[in-house]
Amino acid sequence: MTRRAEQKRQAVLIVARRLDAARSGSNTYLKAYLRLCREAGLATRIVFAPRRSFGNLAWARLDPGFVELAERIDWGQTLRIGRTRISLAPGVWLRMVRRLGAEVRRRLTGQAGSAYPSLLGAELAPRESKDVLARVRKAGAGIVTAEYSSLAPLLEQVEARRRIVLLHDLFSLRAESFAAQGLEPDHTVITLEAEAQRCRAADLLIHASCTERDRLQPLLPETRHEWMPPAFRPGSACADTGRKPHGLFVGSRHRGNAEALDFLRRKIWPAVRAKIPDAELWVAGAIASGISAGEAQAEGLVLLGPVEDLAALGGPQAIGLAPMKSGSGIPIKVVDYLSLGMAVAVTCGTLDAFGGALEGLVAEAASDARYAALICELLRDDSARGALAAASAQAASRLSNPALAALLND
Repeated sequence: MTRRAEQKRQAVLIVARRLDAARSGSNTYLKAYLRLCREAGLATRIVFAPRRSFGNLAWARLDPGFVELAERIDWGQTLRIGRTRISLAPGVWLRMVRRLGAEVRRRLTGQAGSAYPSLLGAELAPRESKDVLARVRKAGAGIVTAEYSSLAPLLEQVEARRRIVLLHDLFSLRAESFAAQGLEPDHTVITLEAEAQRCRAADLLIHASCTERDRLQPLLPETRHEWMPPAFRPGSACADTGRKPHGLFVGSRHRGNAEALDFLRRKIWPAVRAKIPDAELWVAGAIASGISAGEAQAEGLVLLGPVEDLAALGGPQAIGLAPMKSGSGIPIKVVDYLSLGMAVAVTCGTLDAFGGALEGLVAEAASDARYAALICELLRDDSARGALAAASAQAASRLSNPALAALLND
């Protein structure tokens, strides 16, 4: 540990997942939290669950943003080569081989679309919990944060001045959202009451969603609950007025994005093109790789794939589309679009997570049936689209949380 770190107040963040996707929703949110901790004068050590964090591979390459924001990366049972960690645990390699075998069987039997059993939302096994706790205790930090409720039970065995759970999602409400769409949950299902019990040792719960905060707070009334808005980091959006107005969907490959894009392709964009035949929907990010060139041409899609500089996609000619279908990752997408200086159109309920903070800055359809008509209006009306693009800058002041910053500074 450096002399500079010794002079700062020590903090620990416990994680049990890969941190290698620079632009995924939860990672963007986690970076914002680490940045807030740094601004509060905290030196944060990231402690990884040594086996669970690899997921279904046996190696992981950390996104450099996390390395930069952390005072130390503490990942046991690994071999480090540059930013890449390679697991030394036989169980991790066995899990990878089993997953590979399952994928081969699913493809050979024509079941490639079926869900693979996921450990997302499951608590750590006792042995792995013991390993993590040993490293947390060794750090001797005054502030300890567990990411997700699945790691919250560890806080019962941690002595710290402040014990925090960072809740990107409540798995119980995530399951409700999937069930409402007729989908199988992609995570361990748990009730809201059981999830509250997981978090009982914390004195501060940080929520990504006002809706989730309001659902959990009555079950833990003695615990402090704070909403942490997604970070608004304005970019230098390209105001290329030479481009024709178009829709834009940006996303990595995860279930929430897949459901939202499928909704756009099957129900919304055909209705838009019925009224505006040459309307284009630009699809950026890794999720574009799941669409063939033939499908794109038939549906009016422009496949951009991963884009190095998202600012090149911004400006008043673009309309960021963020339909909330399975309740995961979409609110962060709204803020990403606003930071690029574009109009944003969402389905009913998408803005509930913001608790009114974005009122007047985003166009919201009253129903799914109304969503296509709203997009058509924005494509045709340069003035309305431009007004929303210009207003997007106001999100910076609305998405702040001085109360949370004060708690970390305390």
